[in-house]
Amino acid sequence: METLVVQPAPIPFYTVLIFYLGIMAFIGWYASRGTNSLSDYFVLSGKAGVIVSGIAYFATQFSMGTFLGVPGTVYNVGYAGMAVSVPGAVFCMILPAILVGKRLVKLGHEYKFLTMADYLSDRYGSNKMSSFLGVLMLVFLVPMMGAQIIGAGVIVNVFTGLPEWVGVVGMGTVVILYCMTGGMKGAMLTDVIQGGLMIATAIVTFILSVKMGGGFENINQSLMKMNEAFLSFPGNTNYMPWQFYVSQIILWSFFTIGQPHLFTKFFAMKNHKVMFKAILLGTAGMWLSATLIEWSAVNAITFIPGLKNTDQVIPLILQQGMNPFLASVFIAGIVAAGMSTIDGVLVITSGAFTRDIYQKIINKKASDESIMKLSKIVTLIIGLVVIAFGILKPGTIFEINLFAFAGMGIFVVPVMFGMYWKKATLSAAFASVVTGIIVLISLTSIPALKPFAFGFHPLLPAAVVAAVVMVIVSLFTKTPSEAIIKKHFSIFKKVNKQEV
Repeated sequence: METLVVQPAPIPFYTVLIFYLGIMAFIGWYASRGTNSLSDYFVLSGKAGVIVSGIAYFATQFSMGTFLGVPGTVYNVGYAGMAVSVPGAVFCMILPAILVGKRLVKLGHEYKFLTMADYLSDRYGSNKMSSFLGVLMLVFLVPMMGAQIIGAGVIVNVFTGLPEWVGVVGMGTVVILYCMTGGMKGAMLTDVIQGGLMIATAIVTFILSVKMGGGFENINQSLMKMNEAFLSFPGNTNYMPWQFYVSQIILWSFFTIGQPHLFTKFFAMKNHKVMFKAILLGTAGMWLSATLIEWSAVNAITFIPGLKNTDQVIPLILQQGMNPFLASVFIAGIVAAGMSTIDGVLVITSGAFTRDIYQKIINKKASDESIMKLSKIVTLIIGLVVIAFGILKPGTIFEINLFAFAGMGIFVVPVMFGMYWKKATLSAAFASVVTGIIVLISLTSIPALKPFAFGFHPLLPAAVVAAVVMVIVSLFTKTPSEAIIKKHFSIFKKVNKQEV
């Protein structure tokens, strides 16, 4: 029989949530006082320190899916389900930093890049790459933000009885306000608070789950009696075969390189020494949060049995194990997971239109001041579209998130080849991305083609095909100019004792 949802006292819930959202809005206003240029607005003028860089990266990477969707999956699978993101969390900042991070910090400071499109259009010598990426960002990242805002609606509906649209509109409005006013500075400063709250939520939830389950020994004995599959691979319902396990590690680590909102974080970092320290901080936060919040869901199998709406498992642990005020504080931590993803993506997505499409294609004479004003208007418009998306709710949080992440992930191909292979060409970059997306969608949506993924996530074979296309087309098209090659490769051969 399904466990009933315990309704928290309305006054504590509303008091804590309104107070929290008010703090986020205040930080946005405060950040706006020091936001005077496009560089400030998009990348903090490359001055982000260790704490802001490390926590902001992990807070943006983790989302509503981390605290609602993934634990819900783990609840049905058992310990094997923790492989959904825990292994990937260990490498999702380390791998991008090693492969592209140090180069991006140097390139960003040297050439004043503000977005992924800045890098790609400069590396491939055409602003057409900017508009191409900008359009695809609107296609994939609006749904990514929508997935987060749907989670806010679910939380408000479950814990107050109000319609989901109330949570969607409330969360969306606050995020729009602090992103419009403070840009990336507002987003990254709020990420520090949100990241800290996420870590606290994970720790507290885990401790509660162990206590409510009667201790580790009792929990494992109970799981053994319920179903031995909860304790071993591939888990209940054979959920985690080795191909899927490998896919999850690669998906959430290597393919983060193709995510514009994470890619841009390297441009904001002060220097590569800050980057490496931020890696340690961010990785620790991601590993700790993912491990404890997913482990909590495993523990909950024993004391919240038969839960049908599994996305509720973490909030239920908090509700049943704490007094209303404290439960509301940590429920705000789940809201923080969604907000921290939306704000970073919203700033980058508005930049995709204002800089990558408008300033570089439509009106090349537009001043930075006018672009900054336009960015705030576009942020409002995109934010309203995201709110509408959240109200319509076209799919589950996990489904929408995975679709968006995979769609942008294919850009890892032109990024990696552009950074390490001098012969990579513009035509090849276009062809690889288009081919990769077609393969990805085909393997995902056409039943007859799904076996050709060989049990892996479709993004993996799609990326392999895209890489092959990149090589073939590059060999048969004109090599980039000597000026481009010198600009993007010779810079790393210079002997420079000073920090970037």
